[in-house]
Amino acid sequence: MHANLVEEIKKDRVSGASEISRKACSVFVVFSQGVKATSGEEYFDKLLKLGVELVLAQPHMASVFNLANSILYNAEELLPTLSTDELREFTKEKAEGFYHNSLNSVQRIAENGKVLIKDGSKVVTHSSSGSILSILKEAKEEGKEFEVIVCESRPMFEGRLLAKFLGNAAIPVTLITDAALGVFAQEAALFLVGADSISEATFVNKVGTKYVCLLSKEHDIPLYLACERSKFISSGWRLEPMVSGDPEQVLDSELLNVKVENPCFEEIPLSYCQEVITNEGFLSPRDIPNCIRKTRLCEKLMEGVRSSFTTMA
Repeated sequence: MHANLVEEIKKDRVSGASEISRKACSVFVVFSQGVKATSGEEYFDKLLKLGVELVLAQPHMASVFNLANSILYNAEELLPTLSTDELREFTKEKAEGFYHNSLNSVQRIAENGKVLIKDGSKVVTHSSSGSILSILKEAKEEGKEFEVIVCESRPMFEGRLLAKFLGNAAIPVTLITDAALGVFAQEAALFLVGADSISEATFVNKVGTKYVCLLSKEHDIPLYLACERSKFISSGWRLEPMVSGDPEQVLDSELLNVKVENPCFEEIPLSYCQEVITNEGFLSPRDIPNCIRKTRLCEKLMEGVRSSFTTMA
């Protein structure tokens, strides 16, 4: 059963990192209740295998790695003292705790970020982020009147989905093609983007985000990232996958001597960002390395991920 859920996560190219990590929580819960194991060691080995599979299913999403790492690091520490049934219960509780903390984090991000939204302003965003949506909805519910310029975010058009959600929340939206952003950028008072992962000096997000960052710099308009603290990951732990979409999303027929590339994500210098809006408050780019250093690593997970990733490559 959990194998099918892992495959669904692997195929998901539309959901944001937070939503996917919550789906991964459900996989751990299903696993804990159904996997067969006659000893704690056998259970941990199978848990480790699942953790590796989930990380490789969405290797660019730090929150999935951090979920698996948190469960496995603590399970390995507790392995000598817990029975197999207790390890099952521990896995379930840890995954459910991560799930509920993620939901609560989005609300805290909304409460922190809404102060940036001013009456009469225009906000630019790219792709679709649950954190950005929550900030804008919170500001609207507080009575602020503002507009949002949303890039449609080709080729999967996640921006169209965000525009729909914002429109349903009675927030005026202008939906534009990604290439048209330069025409509208100077009208903005604020740029807001999400992130799939944040490392010591860079962040990863949907391709096209760097263009947004460059325009914010050119027009001297502040740009803020918004994401959960669970998306922080050391660059030494993060894989560097080239996640690509279907070439037919760009060109649906072959042309002589024409090669099609369709990258989905890109790495961007954190220095473009004014601050990061998290569930723990506002953090400057200088704060990020110290936050990351606090995370303890399950070495066996990292070894399994790197070994499997090398084999796949």
